Amino acid sequence: MGKFITISLGFLLLVSGAARAQGVVLPLPPEDQQNITAQLGPGVVGIALPSQPIADPSVYFPLQEKSQQYQVVAGPHAGTTQTLGLWKARRPGGKKAWRFQLTPSLAGFMRETPEGDIIMAALTDSGEGVVVVTTPANPFVPKGMQPGETRTYTQQVSVNYLDDPSDQRYSGSINGTYTYIGTYQVTVPAGTFPAVLFRVKCEGKVGPAHTQNIGYNFFAPGVGMVAMILEEDVTAFWLFNIDSTTGKVLMSK
Repeated sequence: MGKFITISLGFLLLVSGAARAQGVVLPLPPEDQQNITAQLGPGVVGIALPSQPIADPSVYFPLQEKSQQYQVVAGPHAGTTQTLGLWKARRPGGKKAWRFQLTPSLAGFMRETPEGDIIMAALTDSGEGVVVVTTPANPFVPKGMQPGETRTYTQQVSVNYLDDPSDQRYSGSINGTYTYIGTYQVTVPAGTFPAVLFRVKCEGKVGPAHTQNIGYNFFAPGVGMVAMILEEDVTAFWLFNIDSTTGKVLMSK
């Protein structure tokens, strides 16, 4: 009897370990599916795949200099192609910082924390001539995040003029949530990839207006961002609830 119990326990542990190795399959929630289809079109996001914890964020967003082409499929510039990419900047002491070009005029400035998270601390909009600084920084690819996990945060936001950073245009506070929704088969012009999906929601008051926004980022291992849904105009993102949402898909790796 004791031998049978030992064997049974060993079998259960083996099955449990195999399930963890395979990952959990999380169907795309209906509301998110509706939002994503509206901005990226049908057929881009396919079946749900097994999801794993984010052990190494740089696997999903490689910190390497490169430029990539994205097709704009929804929003004010639908039908156009944008060349975006990631560029490195050196800091004293050998530290590295990165500039990620989200649109032709909008860039996010990010770094890797000692804990391994990839965060975005500031945004610049050269078209509007402003820099947006968030404290604490925006999560981008957090290390250790579990499939289905949501992390909440509260940020202080400062919007300053680029030509005179001491001149603060607007300030305020927002509450946000960052959710690792799951892993899905994503088909874009660059190919078909298993991509993890993060959703960001924020709500608060910056300057004269109340803002409420939602965005989605798809990251494929070894490739980076293969699809995104974001606000094209940073001033619209922080200050106005207008329809400037843009969907983009990767055209070439």
